[in-house]
Amino acid sequence: MENADFRIPCPYCAEKIQPNALKCKHCGEIIDEALRAQSQKTTLPKQQWTPGIAALLSFLLPGAGQIYKGNILSGMIWCLFTFLGYFVFVLPGLFLHIICIYAAFSGNPYKTE
Repeated sequence: MENADFRIPCPYCAEKIQPNALKCKHCGEIIDEALRAQSQKTTLPKQQWTPGIAALLSFLLPGAGQIYKGNILSGMIWCLFTFLGYFVFVLPGLFLHIICIYAAFSGNPYKTE
C-alpha cells in the first residue's frame, strides 16, 4: 500500500512539498532547474534609479540626474551646455536647465527594446 501523504522538504524553506512539485507553495521558489533557468532568462533588470531623485539632482546641478541614471557622457554634455547657456544669457540657460530636468526625470536607460 502506497502512502498518499509522502512529502519531501523544500530545499529553500524546508516546508513539506510534493516530490514532483515544480514550485514550492510555501516560499514561492522554483524547484525545477529547467524552469528556474528559463525564468531567470526572461527576468528584466530592475530599475536602478528613481525619477524624482534624478530630477532633483538635475535641478541642483544640471546633468547630475543623467549621471545618476548611468548616462555619464550625457550628463557632462548637459552640464556644459546649460552653464554655457547661463553664461551667454540667462534665458537660454534656464530653458536648457528645464529640459535637462525633464530629460533626467523621463526615459529609462535600462529599457530593452
